Amino acid sequence: MAAARTDVEEAKIAAKQDVEEAKDAARQEVEAVTAASKLDVKAAMAVAKNDVDEAMLAARKDVEEAKDAAREEVETAMAATKLEISNAMVASQTDVEEAKVAAKKDVEEAKVAASDQMAAAMAATKLDVTAAMVAAKMDVEDAKDAAKIGVEEAKVAASEEIAAAMAVIKRDAEAAMAAAKADVEKAKNAAKTDVEEAKVAARQKTEEAKDAARDEVEAAMAAAQIRKARLAARGDNPERRLRRSVALSAGLPPGKKYHYFLSHKKEHSTLGRQPESLAMALHDAQILEGFVGFFDVDDLKTISLEQLAEDVRSSCALVVVLHDETCASSWCQCEWEAAGLAGIPCLCIVDVNHVCRTKVLEQVKACNPHLMKHQWVSYIDSYRHDASIQITDWLHEHATQG
Repeated sequence: MAAARTDVEEAKIAAKQDVEEAKDAARQEVEAVTAASKLDVKAAMAVAKNDVDEAMLAARKDVEEAKDAAREEVETAMAATKLEISNAMVASQTDVEEAKVAAKKDVEEAKVAASDQMAAAMAATKLDVTAAMVAAKMDVEDAKDAAKIGVEEAKVAASEEIAAAMAVIKRDAEAAMAAAKADVEKAKNAAKTDVEEAKVAARQKTEEAKDAARDEVEAAMAAAQIRKARLAARGDNPERRLRRSVALSAGLPPGKKYHYFLSHKKEHSTLGRQPESLAMALHDAQILEGFVGFFDVDDLKTISLEQLAEDVRSSCALVVVLHDETCASSWCQCEWEAAGLAGIPCLCIVDVNHVCRTKVLEQVKACNPHLMKHQWVSYIDSYRHDASIQITDWLHEHATQG
């Protein structure tokens, strides 16, 4: 077995060597054949190039000869054609002269015949026109007579129709005037009744308005007396002042920079910058009370919406000064939204000297309900000190630690 395996290995090695030798021999033969093929191709290309050059020379020579022959034929044909054209032009000129003479003769003869015919036709036409004018004149006279008779008859008929129509119109007008008079009387009576009823209703509404105004005046006077009593009580209460002083001296709650953020729209389309002046006055009053408040002083020119929202979140409360155009401010809306998301309490002050409180209330209710959670303060010039005290009390309740 070992010997057989050795023989197999040796046979494999010998076969491998034979394969390598066969590959080398085949490679050499391929290279030789490739070299011979290249030489044959080069020789064939040279022969083909010579044949092409010779063929091109022969073709060029044939083309030149063909050109010369064609040129000679064209020149011969042009000379013959020119001769034929000259002969034809001479013959044509002769024919034209003869045709002109014959045509001139025919025209003269035609003129004479036409002149005779026109003279005869004019004579006949003159007779016809004279007869026609006589007949037309007779027809015109007859037509005038007939028209005159027709116009007279039409005048009579129209006069009768106009008289009848006038009678009808007169009757209709009298009837219409009678009906209109009756309608006017009815309208007068109805209007008189309506006026009396309106007077009664107006009198009732006037009495009701007087009663309501009297009630409002009495309520306002009572409220004023109550406010005066409260002011007197606040001013004479040392313990209350001490508690507020202690609460403010204790500082701001952790994470807060301001007791309040004052939100307002500086300009108004008709009031100008009056809203800004009111907001500044309210801010100054609270600063004097010891509060720390945020109040924009440069028309928001150096602050972004993100920074504005951060300042709202850094405040204990939001004080909003409102008029009837505040809800249109995107800056104010951003401040209100930030306060709502952060759960910051809001106090609204309405300038009722210049705007309608109910109108502003409806606007804010539709814009941001978060501002409706606390009782609003109505600012009136004659009670501005009272409004300032109400704001101070509210801030002590919602913006201090005490």
